[in-house]
Amino acid sequence: MTAVNFVCGAQLALYPLYLVRVLHAPAGAVGLLLAVEGVGTLAGAALTPRITTRLGSARALVFAGFVALLGALIIPIGTAWAAYVTFTLGNIVFALGVVVLSVTTRTYRQVASPPELLSRVMATVRFVSWGAIPVGGLLAGAAAGFAGPRATLFAFAAVVALAPVVLLRSPIRHLHDLTDFGAVRAAPLQEARR
Repeated sequence: MTAVNFVCGAQLALYPLYLVRVLHAPAGAVGLLLAVEGVGTLAGAALTPRITTRLGSARALVFAGFVALLGALIIPIGTAWAAYVTFTLGNIVFALGVVVLSVTTRTYRQVASPPELLSRVMATVRFVSWGAIPVGGLLAGAAAGFAGPRATLFAFAAVVALAPVVLLRSPIRHLHDLTDFGAVRAAPLQEARR
């Protein structure tokens, strides 16, 4: 989630610059194009229970990571009028993926954390994960000064790939649900005791 939040911070800094300087969008269109993210967030919130029930929470994380990556890659690909369409579609798809990731990971943290440690777990996660947002915005602004907004959006889209790649390289790739993690870790210990 930290990598995704890092990219979210970058996008917050880059979107207005990209829309105004690259796409030459009028002020009203900029507001509308930025607001469509809400469609993706609502869709993600509505679909998360169905996705996690159908795929399992662990597989849903991997799926959502790839959905977010797809959205981030779509955002800067268009030119002329098609750029408005790709920005809209990419923004919705990215937001949907991020919400599924966010809701699923937060739910697991609340279920898996001992009640007496939950406040500390949540505070630590928020500090680390949300702390990446302003760093992403700062670095994106600096990078856009050299490479331009479109190239920088592509570069930060590549960072989104870290989310599913890290998950696929972790024990999560073998799980159906995140709550299965304890059983998977305990199995080798039980075998060793026999």
